[in-house]
Amino acid sequence: MKRVAFGVADVRRKPKFRSERISQLIFGEEVKALGNEDGYLRVVGPDGLEGYMQETLLSDASGDPKYKLASRHSSGGLLLPFGSYLTEEEASRFKVPKRLLVPVGSKHEPTKLAEAFLGVPYLWGGTSDFGYDCSGFTQRLYRFSGVELPRNSNWQRDAGKKVKGFDEAKPGDLVFFAGHVALLLHGRAIIHANLSHGGVSVTDLSDGSRYSRHLMDIFQGIRRFR
Repeated sequence: MKRVAFGVADVRRKPKFRSERISQLIFGEEVKALGNEDGYLRVVGPDGLEGYMQETLLSDASGDPKYKLASRHSSGGLLLPFGSYLTEEEASRFKVPKRLLVPVGSKHEPTKLAEAFLGVPYLWGGTSDFGYDCSGFTQRLYRFSGVELPRNSNWQRDAGKKVKGFDEAKPGDLVFFAGHVALLLHGRAIIHANLSHGGVSVTDLSDGSRYSRHLMDIFQGIRRFR
């Protein structure tokens, strides 16, 4: 097993720097290495997604992570994003305040985490608070909350428990549109990483705006994961 040794590391479709970014992993997350090709490792991440990562961004796994990071932290030129996984030794070495250290096995509510990321820019393949795409945002919130989701929106749409409609939906359910996913906050208010607003924003699907009407035209359903 290997662990991510930098704040954020790209996962690419092919072993080339200019290849499409299909996901990201953050500090302390583990991957299974399947092979080496031109300085890139073919890896499988915690969500089962397979891709290529630069070998220099990974280190041999040493010690079990004890904490996850509740907020971004900077130490010695290394910027650790929300959700980073830290061993006891790393938490001490990076001088992480105790208020930011959350036990790895702790459970959380995605809706109580989500609004802290309003304004984070949209980034294709992004899974960190430096930049999210829609499914990277929902996956990161749920991973921190103790639930592992598939990586992209179509796979997430096909997982979980089907909810009949908004009348039966609960905060924290995922709302799906063609090629897009959002987290339900309450009523018909959703929070999502989207290109239309350039990042994480809240949309009220009942406000009658052109954007909301467009989303409802491509609405595909609601799923529950807790």
